Amino acid sequence: MLQSLREDARVALRALGRAPGFTSVTVLTLAVAIGAAAAIFSVLYAVVVAPLPYPDPDRIVRVSAETLPEAGGDGDAPFSDRGYWHFVNANRAFEVFGGYEGGTAQWPLTGDGPPQQLEVAAMTRSTFEVLGRTPARGRLPTEEESAPDGPRVVLLSDALWRTRYGADPGVVGRTLELNGNSVEVIGVMPAGYDFPAPETDAWIPSQLDPASENFGGHHIEGIARLRPGVTLAEAAADAEGLIGRFSEVGYGPQWFTAIFSGNAVVRPLKEEIVGEARRPLWIVFGTVAFLLLIACSNVANLLLVRAEARTRERAIRVALGSGRARLIQYVLTESLLLSLAGGVLGVLLAHLGIRALIAAAPASVPRLGEIGIDGRALAFSLGVTLLAGLLCGLLAAFRAGTRRTFDVLRDGGRGSTIGRDRHRARAALVTTQVALALILVVGSGLMVRSFQQLAAVDPGFHPEGLLTFRISLPPSKYETPESTAQFYDALIERLEAIPGASSAAGISNLPLTGGGPILTALVEEFEPAEGEFPPVFLIRRVTPGYFETMGIPVTEGREFITDDHDARLGSLVMSASVKQTYWSQASALGKRITTAGAPARSVGVVGDVHDGALSTPAEKFIYKPMLDSVGGGVRAMTMIVRTEGQPTALAPEVRAVVEALDSDLPITQVRSMEEVVADSLSRTSFTMTLLLLSALVALFLGSVGIYGVLSYIAAQRTAEMGVRLALGADAAVVRRLILRQGMTLAALGVLLGLVGALALGRVIESMLFDVQAADPLTLVGASAVFLAVALAASLLPAERAARTLPSVALRAD
Repeated sequence: MLQSLREDARVALRALGRAPGFTSVTVLTLAVAIGAAAAIFSVLYAVVVAPLPYPDPDRIVRVSAETLPEAGGDGDAPFSDRGYWHFVNANRAFEVFGGYEGGTAQWPLTGDGPPQQLEVAAMTRSTFEVLGRTPARGRLPTEEESAPDGPRVVLLSDALWRTRYGADPGVVGRTLELNGNSVEVIGVMPAGYDFPAPETDAWIPSQLDPASENFGGHHIEGIARLRPGVTLAEAAADAEGLIGRFSEVGYGPQWFTAIFSGNAVVRPLKEEIVGEARRPLWIVFGTVAFLLLIACSNVANLLLVRAEARTRERAIRVALGSGRARLIQYVLTESLLLSLAGGVLGVLLAHLGIRALIAAAPASVPRLGEIGIDGRALAFSLGVTLLAGLLCGLLAAFRAGTRRTFDVLRDGGRGSTIGRDRHRARAALVTTQVALALILVVGSGLMVRSFQQLAAVDPGFHPEGLLTFRISLPPSKYETPESTAQFYDALIERLEAIPGASSAAGISNLPLTGGGPILTALVEEFEPAEGEFPPVFLIRRVTPGYFETMGIPVTEGREFITDDHDARLGSLVMSASVKQTYWSQASALGKRITTAGAPARSVGVVGDVHDGALSTPAEKFIYKPMLDSVGGGVRAMTMIVRTEGQPTALAPEVRAVVEALDSDLPITQVRSMEEVVADSLSRTSFTMTLLLLSALVALFLGSVGIYGVLSYIAAQRTAEMGVRLALGADAAVVRRLILRQGMTLAALGVLLGLVGALALGRVIESMLFDVQAADPLTLVGASAVFLAVALAASLLPAERAARTLPSVALRAD
């Protein structure tokens, strides 16, 4: 058997070498499909399937208290200090319970080179124990260093250690100037360790006080390791019991009528990290599977055509003693050789494709650094290659072993007219191609429509011509709120003096970037009833001129002026949705609202702005000046400069202005506001682009399939066309005959595809924005596009058939 396989492979290679056009088209078709499948599999496995790089990762969970819808936020809340220690001391389901500050803080690193802004994460020592990762060099914080007012220490990331300190082992034990304070480097974390965020540069211990009286300020994200044998359901039940006893640590009954639902959220850490990336990647993987089926169908059609053309050759083989099994073996061997060549080329394309995907993927896609062609991806590619080879060759192999092959010397001349039954398999394959391709075209069309609707949402400001950058002031140098405000006043004055800059301002958290405080407020005229929780608003600190610079309309009153913070006038500006909620039929000017113990009166109303995403309703904002009636002085601000030309062209001048004011202050996140808006759309854009590419390839393969079948049918029916023309039929009749055949195949495929597209629409419905899954415009448009492409693919074979000369056609028989 091995000898016969080697012989068949040798003969097949020689035969394929004599047909370079057929071989190259087939191999390239398979390579594109296999390469796409391998690339998406690598992304899907690394992001969604692969376990996290921690010991026993399935036992690591995120823990939080579920919140009511009217409380706002994401549906769950971090812990306060009292709530955190309550869970640490009283839980029974968790082996270790840890906590960390949500997100990272931006701290300047100075004193040993150019200033650099670091992303610093604050975590409890127990969080390191939960994750089971220890420093590659040095040690973890001690109990003393983790206590309130303990020694200041820091752990560096491997990337920072290598890029800034040249992988110098002596950095451990060195003292650095971080955020204006002297801190000791106690270790370097291993390469690849990036919890809680990929951009993290350093870690400091969260110095939480077990005796803290804080129960209302929620800032600690809970993370825990389950005890051996404890299930998620058991852990959730234990956590819900602890939440039910929150009254023991200071929470009043109003927290359970307006904030907490009483339920707990206990979910695997991997699920938390992967988040919303899971569904789009599975959908894209499904579309690539469709694409692979289309490619296999196309190649199967090509092999069928090749098999029909070589029927006489096979018949001679039979006459010389070759059996049916050997004929089938030869056809499958040829198909597998083509598939293996396509697989090898596909892996190379997948490698390039992965690099392109990583470059184009939004930062919100997690675990990008773990993506690559590894052993699993190669094994997957080999499996797909072998499966594709079998799928492509099965039908041709079955045809090779039928009685028709044995009877052809008796029955057929090469010019005879081929009956309809001989074309049914090829027609069925083409119909399948069209149906699958239409499903992909409709899916991509829905995503395009959704993206268009999302991009058309008014963010509430004018992003054109805006340059933004982030800056953070160290508390050791800017000790008071007043000194902080004075720095930003001076910075704005110098930014506005830059040639090409028309205005400048700052805000504590930029729109469409998320984050920032959400605080309860007491609205003077609408005090909550007894036991009722006060409303919550997003609170932002802004400088004078912010609304004008951003292009946010002032609909009533005025925006902030310098006196609002210089004289601590206790002013606020509210968004239109706040006014509409409380004073829809009256003026909101002069109304008093108290947040964080600071009473303020309204001096203006501005338009609503989207903060988290364009796909969610605009939030209710309370804007406050840098200094309010009792506090203020936020140190980290995002500065906005309105320019008269290309925004990023002013970046060097902006850096020079900051350096002139304080040479120890680095600036980060220098980008245009249009980039910020684009980043907020990046996940939808990324998914749309992948689906659109798959749809375009599928559309091309479907049209090639129609063209190939019609070309072959027209060639096989040359004699028939000659007879028709000799008997008086004109060229238009012959042309319509071929066109009708092609459009019939396309129409059947479109009808089947529409049914499948409706099913796909329900799958991706959660990813759509303001577009129905059965969007008539998309369904009609996709069908029209495919019918037009099918018509174009049918024209050339139809024209060739119409130009057939009767004398040539009859002589060929």
